[in-house]
Amino acid sequence: MSFACKTTHGFTLVEVIVVLVILMIVGTVIVSQSGTYSTDLVTQTEILKTHLRYAQAMGMGGSDDDHVFGIKCDTQYYWMFKGADPDSNIVMLLDDQRYNTNNDGKLDLSRKQIDINSGFTIFFDARGIPYSAYANGSSNTPLDSDFNITVTPDGETSPTETITITQHTGFVP
Repeated sequence: MSFACKTTHGFTLVEVIVVLVILMIVGTVIVSQSGTYSTDLVTQTEILKTHLRYAQAMGMGGSDDDHVFGIKCDTQYYWMFKGADPDSNIVMLLDDQRYNTNNDGKLDLSRKQIDINSGFTIFFDARGIPYSAYANGSSNTPLDSDFNITVTPDGETSPTETITITQHTGFVP
């Protein structure tokens, strides 16, 4: 009986393990560097959603159509206000004081490390309905479609998070 010597070509178990360890290290470095943007972005987007819901709840807490609250953003700051004039009667939001750099109730987007695609003003009446303009209970402009707010990391164009305010109900998913 003769035994033929088989020569096989391949990698040893040690070589395979070394390559896998190197790939894990490279993958960990890549994920840790890209994860910072997305974590901060998601956190700050959820905080803005909470502020929108809070403004709506405050508006719904009133008993008449002139009890209006809203959120305004001028692309550098955003703030909550009471009444038909978003630039007066600013109401302090439930947020860390460190974002209120001028002690005026306006939260600094650059300190929050986010950008918002464009300025906006949203009003909420006593029924929680969202408006793009509001003078009084009979002179106002309801949203004509769902309203989207795009949030990105400060100075970047991606990744993005989108906040949608539902047209008739003001629901913020």
